[in-house]
Amino acid sequence: MKGLFYKEARCLWQYGKSYILLVVIFFGLAFLNGGSEGANPLWLLYPVFFVGSLPASLLSADEKDGWLTYCDTLPIGRRQIVAVKYVASAALTAAIVVLALLIGELAGRLAVTGGAAAPLPMLVPLLLAVGLGVPALMYPVMFRFGATKGRAVYIAVVMVAAATCAVLMTSESVSGALDALPSLPVIAAAAAVFIGSWALSVKWFEGREL
Repeated sequence: MKGLFYKEARCLWQYGKSYILLVVIFFGLAFLNGGSEGANPLWLLYPVFFVGSLPASLLSADEKDGWLTYCDTLPIGRRQIVAVKYVASAALTAAIVVLALLIGELAGRLAVTGGAAAPLPMLVPLLLAVGLGVPALMYPVMFRFGATKGRAVYIAVVMVAAATCAVLMTSESVSGALDALPSLPVIAAAAAVFIGSWALSVKWFEGREL
């Protein structure tokens, strides 16, 4: 397992360096739109979305390089391969959520259009739901059908997420929705979906012929 985590970390750094600029840009927008008028908290969703789903997007590189087929010749179970991906997504999500909350605090009061304040603690369930939910949707399809169909799911998720965020960022009712969002049930639901996705990915990947 240590070798798998080492390989995943090296690949994440190699392929994910370009995401650093993307994260900086969106966090920079939170700063630029902060201050007395308030910054839209939905700016923080984009970095969480992309960073949380990065390990899933790297599955296409693993498949292209023949890594998954090579692993079948090693004393490594497919359950372990799946576990590393999920742990990587969870760890990256936790790190980027903490960073997003820190950026939000430094940027000053976060608000939606209309100036209504959105308390930072209210963003936690939303950020975790995005960071864990997106890869949870992608992994089972990618492990069952391969990178090509998984990439189609990734593109579809990106389009839906971008459209949803665009609508929310122009809505004046987002802050009220965040205030009414039950934190613990949302976090518990996101964790349950993530764990259920993990189990489904293991089942489908173990039954797949490479």
